[in-house]
Amino acid sequence: MEHQQQVVQRLQRIFEVFLQENFATTNNVYFEKLITHLSEKENLFVLQSPFAVEWVDKCMTALTEDFGKINPKVTSFMLYFCSLLVQNEWVMLMVRERHLMDRVLFLIKTSRHRFSPSIKLGCIRLMSAVSRYSLGMAYIGGKKCWDYLIELCNRDHTLYVVREARQLLYELLYRFSVKAKDENVVLEILNDIIKPLRDNVFKEGHESIMINVDDSEFQRKMSSTLDLLSYLFEQTLESEEKANIAHLCQSYHNLGRNIWKLTEMTQNSAFLHKIMHALASLHFAILVQDEWHEGQIAPEKFSRFGLHFYNSLKFCLIRHQLLNFIKLVELYHVLWKKLGKRAPPEILIENSSVKFENQLITLQLLPVLFILRSQSLSEEELFENYLMKLLEISCEHTMRICYIFRDTIIPSENTALEVVADLAYKAIHGVLSMQNILEREQAILVFQAMIYALKEFISDADCERSSNLPKSCKGWIGKEFMTSIPNVLNAILTGLHTLIKRYHISWKESIETTCVVNTVAVILENPNLTEASTVQALKLVQLSIEHFLSPNMALLVDNLQGSGLVCLGPIIVKRYHDPAWEVRDSTLELTTSIAKISRIKFPAFQQFLYDYKMCPIILQMAKNDQEAYVRASALKCLSKMVMINVIWDNVLINSDLIEHLFHTLFHESEGIVRKEAIQTLAVIYEHRKIPTQYTDTLYSTLAHCVISDLHWEVKVEALRFWELEFKKQFTNQGMIDGTFPTVTFSKEHKKIVTLNEKEIKLRIMKVFHELSQRGCLGVILKCLREDCDLEVLKTAVCMVHNLLEQLKKYNFESIVDDMKESSSIPSSTSSSSSPSNTSNPSTPLSTSLDASVNNIMNNNPFMFTEEGPMSGSDALNATTQSPSHSPTASSLAAKQDEAIDYILESQDINILVAQYEQKLLLINDHGSEPLPPIDSNLYKTYTSVNIKEFMQSIKALDLKKLLKNHNDWLLGSESFISLLDDIIVAIKCADDSLFADCY
Repeated sequence: MEHQQQVVQRLQRIFEVFLQENFATTNNVYFEKLITHLSEKENLFVLQSPFAVEWVDKCMTALTEDFGKINPKVTSFMLYFCSLLVQNEWVMLMVRERHLMDRVLFLIKTSRHRFSPSIKLGCIRLMSAVSRYSLGMAYIGGKKCWDYLIELCNRDHTLYVVREARQLLYELLYRFSVKAKDENVVLEILNDIIKPLRDNVFKEGHESIMINVDDSEFQRKMSSTLDLLSYLFEQTLESEEKANIAHLCQSYHNLGRNIWKLTEMTQNSAFLHKIMHALASLHFAILVQDEWHEGQIAPEKFSRFGLHFYNSLKFCLIRHQLLNFIKLVELYHVLWKKLGKRAPPEILIENSSVKFENQLITLQLLPVLFILRSQSLSEEELFENYLMKLLEISCEHTMRICYIFRDTIIPSENTALEVVADLAYKAIHGVLSMQNILEREQAILVFQAMIYALKEFISDADCERSSNLPKSCKGWIGKEFMTSIPNVLNAILTGLHTLIKRYHISWKESIETTCVVNTVAVILENPNLTEASTVQALKLVQLSIEHFLSPNMALLVDNLQGSGLVCLGPIIVKRYHDPAWEVRDSTLELTTSIAKISRIKFPAFQQFLYDYKMCPIILQMAKNDQEAYVRASALKCLSKMVMINVIWDNVLINSDLIEHLFHTLFHESEGIVRKEAIQTLAVIYEHRKIPTQYTDTLYSTLAHCVISDLHWEVKVEALRFWELEFKKQFTNQGMIDGTFPTVTFSKEHKKIVTLNEKEIKLRIMKVFHELSQRGCLGVILKCLREDCDLEVLKTAVCMVHNLLEQLKKYNFESIVDDMKESSSIPSSTSSSSSPSNTSNPSTPLSTSLDASVNNIMNNNPFMFTEEGPMSGSDALNATTQSPSHSPTASSLAAKQDEAIDYILESQDINILVAQYEQKLLLINDHGSEPLPPIDSNLYKTYTSVNIKEFMQSIKALDLKKLLKNHNDWLLGSESFISLLDDIIVAIKCADDSLFADCY
């Protein structure tokens, strides 16, 4: 209750400010967020508060007196707010008593010319909210509110205004027609919608009227009306119940005939498309209205519909409207899918049973098939089988349209390659736009057509060409396709990639899939290939390899001989050096897929990668490429190659990869590269062995990444690396799949050892001591205490939780309790019974492990330094206050202070200039100034936290509560009260800025 009062009080304060005459704001986000929060269920109490309706009443009164008195943004917000209010039926009665809707209509009548798009949208949403009640429908019917909606649809308004106005108009028509059964109101609305068409095309008592062909003003008026009619008819197809809108339009206004009359008034392609769109939508709506009752529409009921379809296509071809022909077929395909289960598998057109979708896809592919002109292609058996398949699924009417399409193109000037190519390009994109509704059978037909079209881009000078080509088709032959119509090639490559990925087409459905890799490999060798097409070609090859479309891969033959895969080696190496970074990046992604598959699924690729010496090139790209995305992809590729024995043993083990990864994690500026670097390092650590001389550097690097890195993903990956260390240490102590077996082989004693309770506890303690000596416990504890990133905190909490859950079965808490009891032992005794844990910084970590084990056996809970015993919490706090006592750390802190002072004292422009000069210096003279060395002793800062301190700190932190607090903090920053406080502060700042100096 207190929370609700706080919200209401803040809102009242804000709303009062909104009504001030001098109120102004440049931030629209606050209004949108207010509406979003007020729409939520938990904030319904605001809409039921008395002040809400009173504020709307006050705002409406001010607008009625002087529309310019209120800020337009506040006016639109008030309308949105009012639309939320009337969703409550009791509030709706209060709105009616105060005549708020009457005043809104008065504003529309007197000030509509001053409305911004946002205010118009607010009026629409308010009417939509009112129309949900029968009382509201009666009010709208009596006041004829649809006149304003039709006006918004017929004028050049923003997309959002027109879309919502059309949607509300259809809802009104549907409710009056289906729910209220009020045909008179429906006729009245339709009469107002069709009025522009009726006045300009047909008049009662007159056989003809004067018209101007291709009059721009006439087309503008008609276009909006046709678009609105098309939308209304298409919505009836998606309705669960039949609405008689199309039937009334045809019966009372003879709409189909009047729309056809418009075709005689224009030669404009865009306007003709709108006409054909309206007619197609009308035919579908009439079909559903007249022929659908329940279930599927009877196949014999489609004869009239089919004739309308073919007549429309023939009209487009007679008018030489080839692009409209393609668009109309695509439109019919989309509308046909909207019929859903109402459409039968086959329909009857003049006693001919056909599958309508097959007719549509055949017609859509006509431009693509038209560019197939190679004589050699016509001699291929597979291509002949494909053409026979198209002929078998096509009916007589479809074939006639195909012949008309051919005769329309060849004898005319449209034979130019660019014209046909543009049609093919748009046809492909039209098909791809329907990928969510395209059936598998039709998708395979499209895929096969694209494969044969792709072969036309391969240079083959020795191949015989068709001898009956006209001279204007010289540019159609062979290699010239690459330079003449590169957009078509790019569309084909994109289309093949999309179809394979979505429909998982394999050689079982289409044998043409086996030639994808070979064909694309030849295309990639062409020097005229554009950058965009190169990227798409590489992606297509990658997908084909991942789906095993190559014959050798499909048959699981363990070699590459006799396949196009052999040709990929030189092509890939060549593309590594491409000037375009997108091409280099795509090539690395292809190589990454090959390396991933080569490990288990197709080992023949391992020798392929090694023979073409790709790994050294990729390593150099990871070091020296100027683009961060390429460096990241190169590291990702190397992480897959690490697991390939032939590459690791002969290339990577002798390289400086590990040093480069350390260097990257400390000095790389891009987070995406550092993330891939830590993942690659983790793969090496998990599957290979990191040399002992890098042990200190490794743990220092991990500590740096978790504590100091600015990119949260790098921190998460570094924590996951520590999780690998957990598993490795427990595995070294005999744990298998998270459980200690009954017996295990001891490497230390060279014999089989029985793992009783005492032995298991000793081994667990040894693991934690090892983790402590590597700084793992200290790093995780510092991360839990200080890291504010929720994902990093979640990962750290999950690590600790999983670890403790895994050890619960071994009564791990009793071990810690025993350590607490032993903490009363004098420090001098502990010191004399065990060696100090402080080792020489130059001594590798592994040399002090035996002494550390003896220390943990004696249950020593303290870590000793030269100055005496220090508990883990004291050490961690000391670390927080002063990261290190070493000269390196102190000098680093001094440099940081100096950098901060420089930034504070400098002007903004000077800082930008300095940064730009530094970047130029790095590009022009990379590596001329030595970077600071990696501090290999950094991890030792966190080794002072032992198991006792770690467990005590974990219990004190309460991990569940810690996560909850962070979640609450994040949610609180997006809460309603937080938003209201921000708005109040912003309003106060805006008031203060009225008297501030400007520059």
